Amino acid sequence: MLEDPIVQLSGVVVLAFSITWLAERARIPVILPLLVTGFLIGPVFGLVNPDDLLGDLLAPAVSIAVGLILFEGGLSLRVREMEGQQRVLWLLVTVGVLITWAIGAIVARTFTDLSPGMSVLTGSILVVSGPTVIGPLLTLVRPSRSVASILKWESIFIDPIGALLAVITFEVLLLGGAPNAPLSGVIEDMARFTLVGIAVGAAVAYGASTALRRHWVPEHLQPLFGLSIALLAFMISDLLFAESGLLATTVLGFTLANQRSLRTEHIVQFSEVVRVLLIGVLFLILSARLTTEQLRIDLPGAIALILALVLVARPLAVAASTWRSKLTWQERTLLGGVAPRGIVAASVASVFALELQHEGIAGAEELTPLVFAVIVGTVAIYGVGMGPLARALGLAEKHQEGVLILGAGRVERSVADALAESGVAVVLATTNRQDHYEARMAGRRAFYGNVLARDVDLDLDLAGIGRLLALTPNDDVNTLASTRFAPTFGGAETFQLAPRRKYSGIDSDPATEFGGRQLFSPEWNYQSIEEFLDRGGEVRRIRVGADSTIADSQLSSPSIMAVLFVVKSTGRVQVIVDSNTEPLRDVDPGDTVIALAEIELPTAT
Repeated sequence: MLEDPIVQLSGVVVLAFSITWLAERARIPVILPLLVTGFLIGPVFGLVNPDDLLGDLLAPAVSIAVGLILFEGGLSLRVREMEGQQRVLWLLVTVGVLITWAIGAIVARTFTDLSPGMSVLTGSILVVSGPTVIGPLLTLVRPSRSVASILKWESIFIDPIGALLAVITFEVLLLGGAPNAPLSGVIEDMARFTLVGIAVGAAVAYGASTALRRHWVPEHLQPLFGLSIALLAFMISDLLFAESGLLATTVLGFTLANQRSLRTEHIVQFSEVVRVLLIGVLFLILSARLTTEQLRIDLPGAIALILALVLVARPLAVAASTWRSKLTWQERTLLGGVAPRGIVAASVASVFALELQHEGIAGAEELTPLVFAVIVGTVAIYGVGMGPLARALGLAEKHQEGVLILGAGRVERSVADALAESGVAVVLATTNRQDHYEARMAGRRAFYGNVLARDVDLDLDLAGIGRLLALTPNDDVNTLASTRFAPTFGGAETFQLAPRRKYSGIDSDPATEFGGRQLFSPEWNYQSIEEFLDRGGEVRRIRVGADSTIADSQLSSPSIMAVLFVVKSTGRVQVIVDSNTEPLRDVDPGDTVIALAEIELPTAT
């Protein structure tokens, strides 16, 4: 039964999702468990043989999948995001690449048995990082905006550049070595790769944007339309010059993303789903291709290559690229401490190794296991080390417990004050200038602008923020904002106030069907909370002392009308939702309870 192709293909997809989900729950880099599982189902237990399963389709399928991943990466790039840092990015993908390439090639030649040509090819493949590994790390750690932007842009644009270097080196190897390869031919190949990739990507983007702007494509077909144009750009570009499809899909996504009048949210959402699926499947398939003989690599050589890339190449590349930039030393240090290798390195190594073996090139069989060893080593080092390094440098927080509050009126400011005084990071966002002024005068972080705007995430400082509280008096705005920020914070950390009572004659209230999780209890909407505050109520902080119990503390007072939050002594924030019927069940000594409470007047004497 396990030999059935349907069972194997379906099992790989289900396994890829399951591992991705578990890694998200455990908050660990997903690539490590994917690689380990691939080794287990492939060379260890022999459950899946990708070469038998896919045959000649394996190499082109891997290339197309990588192209789609880079298309999704291009869709996430906004020009405004890199304002003031363009020079650093340009140097990282040029000077930084050359430094990494040179060091990788030298170390591979010195500490392994690879020939000079194979060492140069190995170095060219290992210059790439990629959004498949950088993206999950940025989501997990959430470093400062400048560092996150540079790492994201670099990871996306460095992939086609690394592919170009690998293609040129590969062709030189097939010609019998660098001395037989004229420099003019190498320059011509670089020019063709660049021109073809950019031209095809831009041309397809122009046609696609015209079709979308004129509403030729129905909305329900737009996700499939996005997938189709990415495949079209990849196909045309790759036919004109090998591997240039990676650059074409990147340019296509980048061009579509930076047209302000163009709505691409349906394409983006679908592409994100495809990316997650492809990453899981690709890592399982490619690692399952390895044989037990290939796993017996030259371990000292692999370790030397990993250490050289992590401790020498990356710091030198960042130092050269950020020289005389406006980045702080902390930001430069963090940039120098993050450069994991990902799916592009794995796919290029797998495809080229196969072709080189067919051509009888010595050392070709060592390429794939060596590259995979570097992937595992760099992902393990950076996956474990990036978070502590970022926090030690003051560029990230261990727990993203802060709160983005939508609105800055009296109700919102009262909640913000109680949370801030309990040690919780708070950002208030409003379109009301007077409310914004009063929030700033009260010493709160406040943002003046529309949080529903397309590029608001580029202006909104979300350092330390891990959830949304939509507290405005407008139920529809709360619902829209909750939907807008659900991908950012996750559905579990997106909350909105209970909507006001249904209007007579209206059967359903859309605010109860969409948006975020409903806060507090149904009777405590904006209007009822505001009226409660007008009657003299308050948002009160109650600290549970070390020698107190709930029964004899203020929490048992009849003046407590509703519990809103519990701030644990560890800094964790528990938001009370309408389904929580026992909000005080998990309160421990040292915790702080935030509640709506009536002011207790002194007894008359």
